[in-house]
Formats: sequence, C-alpha cells, structure tokens
Amino acid sequence: MLRFSPAAFFYALLPPIVFAAGFTLKKRSFFDNIGAILTYAVLGTVISAVTFGLGTYILVLLHIISPTSMGAAPFAECFMYGAAISSIDPVATLAVLAQSNTPPILYNLVFGESVLNDAVAIVLFHSIESSLGSSFSVGTIPAVFFQFWFLLVGSLIVGTGVALACAFLLKRFNEYYSNPDHWTKSGYQASTDGVSVSENQEHHKEQSIDPTVYEMSIVIMGSYLAYLVAEVAGTSGIVALFFSGIYHSHYSYYNISDEAQVSVRRLFEVGAFLCELFVFAYLGLQVATMSHSLDFGLLLSGIPFAIGSRLAMIIPCTILINRYRKNKLPVNMMKMMWAVGLRGAVAYGLVVNMPSGEEKEDGAEGIGIPAIETATLLIAVTSSLALGSTTGPLLRYLDLEGKSDAEIYTQGWQDARPDSLQTQSDAQFETKSSWKIHQRFKEFDNSMLKPIFGGRVHPEEEVCLSETEILRASA
Repeated sequence: MLRFSPAAFFYALLPPIVFAAGFTLKKRSFFDNIGAILTYAVLGTVISAVTFGLGTYILVLLHIISPTSMGAAPFAECFMYGAAISSIDPVATLAVLAQSNTPPILYNLVFGESVLNDAVAIVLFHSIESSLGSSFSVGTIPAVFFQFWFLLVGSLIVGTGVALACAFLLKRFNEYYSNPDHWTKSGYQASTDGVSVSENQEHHKEQSIDPTVYEMSIVIMGSYLAYLVAEVAGTSGIVALFFSGIYHSHYSYYNISDEAQVSVRRLFEVGAFLCELFVFAYLGLQVATMSHSLDFGLLLSGIPFAIGSRLAMIIPCTILINRYRKNKLPVNMMKMMWAVGLRGAVAYGLVVNMPSGEEKEDGAEGIGIPAIETATLLIAVTSSLALGSTTGPLLRYLDLEGKSDAEIYTQGWQDARPDSLQTQSDAQFETKSSWKIHQRFKEFDNSMLKPIFGGRVHPEEEVCLSETEILRASA
C-alpha cells in the first residue's frame, strides 16, 4: 500500500505549500484585517480543536467509540485528532470566491484564516504530540498551551531573523552587481559615451557569472534554511517558514533582478501546486486502495463534530471581533465563515503521521491509527465535495454576492443595532485599517528597515531618488 513517511510529508511536501502561502500573501489586505484573522486563526483553531477533541473523548468514555480505535493513549490521541481536524483547507471555496463578485473582506478573512490556521493547527498538534511520553491528562494541558505559545513566538523570531539575513545579503549582492565600478575593477575598460563597450569588456561579461542564478539560490535555500533552523532550535519549522515567506516577499523579492523575480514567484507557485496536488491525489487513492478500519462511532460522529466545532469557534470569535472592531461583521457573513471550514490535505497528512503509541517489532514507534485515518478521510472528502460545491448557491442565499465592503459594514451596523431607526451611508464606513500601530510600523519600515534590508520603493520615494540621482549626475 502506498504510504509516505512523516519525513516526506513534513520535510518535502508541506514546506513548499506553507512558504508559497506566505510568499504570495497580499500583505495590505492581510494586515488591514489582522485582528479578525488572528482571532479566527489562533483562538478559533484552539477552540475548535478542544471542542472536537473533548467531544470525541466523551464518546470514548461512553464506549460509543471503541477505546482500542484511539491508540494507546486515548485522551491525548483525541485532542491530537481534534488539532488535525481543526486545520481547514478551503481551496474549493477560495476558487469560487475569486471568480465570484463577493465582498473583498470575505475573501481576505477566509484566505487569511486559512494560511495561518494550518500553521497554528500543526503547532498545536506537535505540542500535544510532545507530551505523549509523559502521562497526558487534564493537568498537563497548561503545559501544552505554554509550549504552544513558545513554539509560535520562537518560530516567528527564527523565520524573521533568517529572512532578514537573506534580504541583507541580497541587497549587498544587488548593489555590487548593479554598480558599474566593479566591472572596471575586474579589468574592464569603462565606456566614454556610456553606450558602447570594448571587445575586452564584452568578452569578460560573457565569461562572468549570471547573478540571477545566485539570487534565486539565496531565496530558495534561505527559505528552507528557516525551516531547518527552527526544527533544530526546537520550534516549529512550518510557522517559521510561513513568516519567512512574508518577509522574503516584502524585502528579498525587491532586491533581485526582474528575471529572478518572475522565476522565483512561478517556481514557488508551481512547487506548492504540485505538492498539494500530490497530497490530494494520495488522499483520493486511499479511498480506493486503503485497507479501511471501520469504527462506526468515529465515522458517524466525525462530520457532526467537525461542523459543530467550527460553529463553536465562529460564534464567540465573531462576537469578540465585533466588540472591538469599528466595522462590524454581519450575521450572514458569520454564517458564510462557518460554512467555509473545509477539511483537506493538511488534516489528513497530520492524521496519517499520528503516533499510535505502540512499538513495532523492530522497536520503532508505530505511526498511524487506521480508524482515525478512515474517519478523517470521510470528513475531508465529504466536506470538500458537499460544502465546496455549495459555495456559490450559499453566497446568493445569504445575499453576499455583488456586495461591497461598505454594504457589508452597513449590514453589520444594522445587525448590531436592530432597534435603531437611524441609517448610515456607505461613506461613513472605513474600509482600510486605521491602526496607529500599522502606520507607525510603515514609517519605521520606510525610514529604518528598507535602507538596510531593501524592499519596494513607494512612488513618492522613487521621485525623491530620481531627483537625487539627477543632482548627483549634474554635480
């Protein structure tokens, strides 16, 4: 039976998917809604995992689910199962939203939650997994959450540090090769008219190295280096890789040549697509070829618990978001966020590599719990086909198609004050972030970080630079 090892999944298939998610992230839309995205992705994922895991464990205690189907440590395995299932994969939904006339805020929240949710679910999964060696119980839950935050923050620091180091190197590399002085130092004859070059110079240029290859190599190897450093440091390589992708796209991407920019972006997109395609193909093959272990308690409870745990996190998270958010999210938006919580490749990949707590004949730790794999396969296939195919009709039913962000915020304001007869015009609602912290970071980034690590030059900066170059040339 075809089966990939944990090393193949976590070191070969998952990194390209996660890095591409961070590298292609629309940062402005993401950070404009960072409060809502973090609430759904971090707090919501934890609530969903705990709800699913606790519900499953109660059924184990009631013997509706056989304890033998949950491995050697049912309590820990139930919560690991919950952490894996809390990983959403709304690929089908995002494809429909991208092609439909939907509010930008809806797409941004769904996409933002999905890219962070996978990283959080994986960290939570590994935090529980690391506690399997000890007697995992209710008393060890605080230690698990402490380790969870340690992994999350530590991975952020590692990913940021490695990405900034690569950006600094690429900026120096770019300055060296864009400076004509280094050609003359290498024995080239400088052109007097700035257009023609001597035969000697042309010969040396043909013999010289192509900087595009080196630029691409630094970005690609630097991104994977963040993953390896984080794993060696005992933090999460996946989270480090995601934030490394964000910083690479913000700084490193603008320090390389145009050819390297196009090549790197396409390479990451194709690599992520192929890895995700392989995992989905593997998931489909398992339906037909896998020797399924059936536990009807797990099979019958999986989909209701997946839907219920999603609802259990959407309602309190939306209430919390609306409590502190100026532009409220309406009820129909909350219902749509509930419906897009599909389970897919990452959830199944985690479950396939779940430790069973039993030793093999050669002394190695057993991997995989067949009954949980079958239940997860059913959840992933059913949610992707059923919920994914109903995205379009559901958008129309909830009256979200063709709406602008301002109309969404108007509806949210009316939902928050149903007894009020006063209405507000669309112009009174802000669709962009007004966070002072965000604005201060942009100012700090432009004045302090970009001169060191590079990055995109804004139009007003380009004007200043061009005027400076003119003055230098005239001098």
